[in-house]
Amino acid sequence: MVRGARLVALLRPYTSLFAATVAATVVSSVLDGFTFVLLIPFLRSLFGEAALPAQGGSHVEAVLDRIAGPFLHAGAAETALRNVVIVLLVALVLKNVTAFASSYWSTVIQESVVRDLRVRLFRHLQTLPLGYFQRTKAGQTVSRLINDTDQVKTAVTAALASLLQNAVVIVVYVVILFGLSARLTLLALAFAPVLLFIVRPMISRLRRRSRELVAERGELTSHVSEMVASVKLIRAYVAEAFELERFKRLAERYRKRVLRAQRFSSLTSPVTEVFGGVMIVMILWVGTRLALGDPAALRPEMLITFLAVALRLMSPVKSVSNYPAVMAGAAASAERVFEVLDLPADEGDRPGETTAVFRERFEYRHVSFAYGEEAEVLRDVSLAVRRGQVVAIVGPSGAGKTTLVDLLPRFYEPTSGEILLDDVPITRYTRRSLRALMGIVSQETVLLNDTVFANVAYGRSDFTLAQVRAAARAANADDFIARLPQGYDTVLGERGTRLSGGQRQRIAIARAVLRDPPILILDEATSQLDTESERLVQDAIDRLMQHRTVLVIAHRLATVQHADLIVVLEDGCLVQRGTHPELLAADGLYRRLYNLQFRT
Repeated sequence: MVRGARLVALLRPYTSLFAATVAATVVSSVLDGFTFVLLIPFLRSLFGEAALPAQGGSHVEAVLDRIAGPFLHAGAAETALRNVVIVLLVALVLKNVTAFASSYWSTVIQESVVRDLRVRLFRHLQTLPLGYFQRTKAGQTVSRLINDTDQVKTAVTAALASLLQNAVVIVVYVVILFGLSARLTLLALAFAPVLLFIVRPMISRLRRRSRELVAERGELTSHVSEMVASVKLIRAYVAEAFELERFKRLAERYRKRVLRAQRFSSLTSPVTEVFGGVMIVMILWVGTRLALGDPAALRPEMLITFLAVALRLMSPVKSVSNYPAVMAGAAASAERVFEVLDLPADEGDRPGETTAVFRERFEYRHVSFAYGEEAEVLRDVSLAVRRGQVVAIVGPSGAGKTTLVDLLPRFYEPTSGEILLDDVPITRYTRRSLRALMGIVSQETVLLNDTVFANVAYGRSDFTLAQVRAAARAANADDFIARLPQGYDTVLGERGTRLSGGQRQRIAIARAVLRDPPILILDEATSQLDTESERLVQDAIDRLMQHRTVLVIAHRLATVQHADLIVVLEDGCLVQRGTHPELLAADGLYRRLYNLQFRT
């Protein structure tokens, strides 16, 4: 369970505003009670009696006499009645003004807290290792960021503020009730432990059901996200009916979770109301006997006011009794949010890390790597790359090629061994400065649902249109961009669906050209393109590679024959290295791969 102190800590930046909200609530509650107390002089004036007795009245009447005595002791009954009405209207206006202030400030705090929590969670997500995103469904992450944070605000502000507001109202009304009749008030309070005994088991079950519900909501969100991303696959395999059935099952399961949770959530309100009704009947019965048996013990106007206040007390008591039910759902969502926030950050700069500069070479020295508890993907790999060199990495699928290049920008850390930049371990450099040295163009081009300009200039706001166009021309992309409906202002759609594969790759190359990095990583950049697209992309890549240090992964060996060095990986081990002629002359894996591709 999430500790309450951790939720309340989210309110710390808004302490002053929260204090003002509570103060406005107190004033509003006191004025609300005051309007009910004014029933006493109003009823007396209405029936031609003195608004307040000169002596021998209740404690409530004594306080009222001090506050509004000059108005209420006005001689004539009509004048006293008029003055009571004026005081009542003034109190009513002030009460509603303070109630509005309390409600509005509470909303300001709510939305500010949920914004802060979302930003905090989003920032933390950016520091988590890539492994988290690979093993966690995207929909679950989205659900935590959007739905669960929205529920947390209910715990820290809406429910908490409501609890304080209603608690203040209850205290004010209970004080008034004691002032009217201590005997009847003690009778009413005697029922409170019984109500707690009845409601507590329901709250316990509700907490358990709420945790199940928020997890199921995440699954539903995850399924929808997956379906939207895979819509082309679904249609290609005529799987609409299949996906619909899957969604129906998830939606039905979610419905059942909601009903189970709502069963206990909805039960607390009627139980409280029935219980309150019984209490009011008891007060009415005992109070009537007191008023009829001994008028001095409880006068009729005092009984009527007592009943009015007791009835008004029902609403805040019911709200307070519902508070655990509201908190159960909010706490379940809070658990999911803090579960992510408690994950150790992998990204981010650490004390002692400096800015990376690339001068002569980088080197993999006895590097091994494994994803979690799985078998090693790389084993004792050593490789030195000089500045300006083009190094090709080849091998069968699953040999560890992509993993090898992913270690250089510190997407992952080696399990053993180290990577050095100019003989300095890259762990001594900040990730930000290290990655600024690199341009990465991969097989799976990531484009955003934004303009062409924004995609090419991604991550920076200081590039001009002229710079972006120059980069696009170098990437053979300017011509097709000019033919788009709004040119560089054309929105590309989610994942760049308005473009072909070759066009998407050229946008990615333009993105790398614009940053002019000294180190370039090309991961199967042309593997899934048609002949014409591959020619245009390869031409752009050749220009991009000039005067840079390049690591290039390729299945098509024809594209890497002119590399300065070719290294061959097999089952995570570096088994061969050399130039194309040297490797072809040797009887090894490279020659076998080459013969398989060029046998015809």
